[in-house]
Amino acid sequence: MLLTSVFVLGIAIAALTVYTAFVAYRTGIVRDMARTDAQQVAEMVFEHLYSVMRKGWTRAEIDDVTHRIHLHLPNHEVLVIRGEPVARQFGDREGHAGLRERDKLVAATLANGTVQFLADEQRVRYAFPVVMASECVTCHTATPGEVNGAIVVSAPLAAMQTPIEGIVHPMMQLALALTVALLLAVYAILRLRVVRPMVDLSDHVNAISRETDYTRDLAIESSWPRELQTLANNFNALTAQVRSSTDALRESSLRDPLTGLFNRRHFDAALEQAAVDAANGAATFAVLLIDLDRFKPINDMFGHAAGDAVLASVAQALKDCLRETDLAARIGGDEFAILAISTAEADAQQLAARIREVVGRAELRFGQESIRPACSVGVATYPRNGRLGVEVLHAADIAMYADKSLRSAVASPPRAT
Repeated sequence: MLLTSVFVLGIAIAALTVYTAFVAYRTGIVRDMARTDAQQVAEMVFEHLYSVMRKGWTRAEIDDVTHRIHLHLPNHEVLVIRGEPVARQFGDREGHAGLRERDKLVAATLANGTVQFLADEQRVRYAFPVVMASECVTCHTATPGEVNGAIVVSAPLAAMQTPIEGIVHPMMQLALALTVALLLAVYAILRLRVVRPMVDLSDHVNAISRETDYTRDLAIESSWPRELQTLANNFNALTAQVRSSTDALRESSLRDPLTGLFNRRHFDAALEQAAVDAANGAATFAVLLIDLDRFKPINDMFGHAAGDAVLASVAQALKDCLRETDLAARIGGDEFAILAISTAEADAQQLAARIREVVGRAELRFGQESIRPACSVGVATYPRNGRLGVEVLHAADIAMYADKSLRSAVASPPRAT
């Protein structure tokens, strides 16, 4: 909408500019042509009058020549005004005294002996001085160089304006058409290469804001201006950072900060989904519940920092035992769980034995003493021990306590010196 408004405003300004230039050009050229024409007429009249004067023609004959000049130049007004020297010698003509006094153009020509030009909105006036020549002394009493009179030619501008407009009007229309065509080309280029990409970018941003979906990148076209391509690339980089931050935040919300394993909420959701998938024909699964043996004495004897170190060591041991399809989580203070997809009970029991071995193999030193953690592991499978995730987990919990009872004969704490 803004571009269209600017385009319409540009056309209006261009039309006004072209018209103003046309008017100024027309006025200037009309005045120049009128001045040239008046000058030529004045010089022609002077030559005719000078020619007949040299032949000794009478006043009536000279008036007849002036009358015929008027007949041949109907659009021009020609006045032959006598100066004071001629008026004193041959008599003045009616009205010439008033012209010499009131007409500034005539007065300046007679006083200065120079050509005078005056133009207004209606007409142009050209005054040509008639200067006394040496050969004129035979008839005139004035001295050579003295101004004997003035020839004043008046020409209406309208008479010359019409043919000029016939030339200038097509030029004005052509200039206006070229200007409009240029503005149209600029409008099309801006709309195609600037406005449309900006609209696409705006729509994309609105869609992301509305749907909170940062997975889509803006498709960048090679025809876009470099600045908009840079803007779009920066926007895509920004959304990539948002996606990365969102993924990291989501991942951190699913992880236990101490061990890096998944937390209880994510494990429960994965367990229920595995049960739904298995009920719909997917692979069965096993759940292993791991609980550390005699963990409280470790905290009591060595402090919570030692307990945290033991938990981290157990978590690493679990990671070393798992396959890519298995999921390990810390579901309580010293309780861990494993969701093993496509795992039969026998394989799950082997995995439990390996976990006990790897966990017990670790040795953590605290000052002069060392700790070897131990754990109890309970195993349950779907659908043997239940068809719901919570049922399978409960069965694994029972199995874990049964395993712990078998190991309760070990009375000493898991420490060595």
